[in-house]
Amino acid sequence: MSTRKKRPSPPPSRSSARTAGRAAGPSRPPASARRPRRPWGRYLWAVVTAVVIAALLFEFTMLWTIGVGVYMLALREFTGLWFLVGGYALACVPWAFGLLIATGQFWRSLTHTLWIGAVYGLVGFLFLDKILGAL
Repeated sequence: MSTRKKRPSPPPSRSSARTAGRAAGPSRPPASARRPRRPWGRYLWAVVTAVVIAALLFEFTMLWTIGVGVYMLALREFTGLWFLVGGYALACVPWAFGLLIATGQFWRSLTHTLWIGAVYGLVGFLFLDKILGAL
């Protein structure tokens, strides 16, 4: 036989009673499973932002700088390269903002913007006469 007295256990605290009740109830799915990861509204806002920036701010200037750059290079003035680089940068800016809003990832939006800007600038330059005819 043991001569030691058994010590009474402490009364349960209020917080343990609350957590025990929660564990017994139905478990809730994590927050990522309850709502979509990237809602469609974010993509819509990104497209609207990119189109507004492109159309209102940079479209005419981009086409003008690319056109002048090509014209200067045709005349063997190599300062026209600066105009081409400037037009390319203006072609990239709207899509950088749109992709940054849509994805929230800086480097991914920056790398994707580089090729999107090249396509956008090239198509804009190729259809320059159609764009000016519509104005």
